[in-house]
Amino acid sequence: MLTETSQKFAKALFDIGSVKFGAFKLKLHETNPDAPLSPIYVDLRVLRSFPYAIRLAVDELKAMMARDGIKCDVLADLPTAATPIATLLMDRTDIPMITPKKDTKTHGISAKIEGVFQKGQTALMVDDLVTKADTKVEGANALREAGLVVNDVVVLVDREQGGTAELKEHGVTLHAVMTLSDMLAYYKESGMITAEMYDKVRGYLVGQTGVPAAKAL
Repeated sequence: MLTETSQKFAKALFDIGSVKFGAFKLKLHETNPDAPLSPIYVDLRVLRSFPYAIRLAVDELKAMMARDGIKCDVLADLPTAATPIATLLMDRTDIPMITPKKDTKTHGISAKIEGVFQKGQTALMVDDLVTKADTKVEGANALREAGLVVNDVVVLVDREQGGTAELKEHGVTLHAVMTLSDMLAYYKESGMITAEMYDKVRGYLVGQTGVPAAKAL
């Protein structure tokens, strides 16, 4: 169940067109092309174009960090979807920010991590959402190879498709502002989506992914 502030954020996502319904390929289709298409797509990259909505996003992340007792020395955004979110979070929390890079430059100073940090510091990964956890695992590996400690990752939305378990296997705890299940329940209760659309997405979550949380919808 969403809190009052999370409901406000969920509604903002709906209003700006961040939540779309149809038939969509996800990142997981790159490695599993035969997976069923998703009837819902959450595009949080559009947040950068809506100051009001992205402020709500950062407010939710900051509150969650306090509520879950998350401590860190640096924020590590996972580019590029999370970059504007992490940048504003840095400003709100006064915690420095670094960025693990996928590709290392062949000119100038070659570094896998952009920004200033010290070995032994704790890095909190920041991303927009999680489906599977491939990107997060890659980020954690890069940060750890650089001598940083990585225990947690914060995201705005958990699609509940295996990310939590996969991250746990790599020693990382997932913290999500809200789950897809809770978002859908709120949209249905508020009349923002039809019962038919709700059932369609619920069927996808339960039938295709076996998401335990979705079975309680």
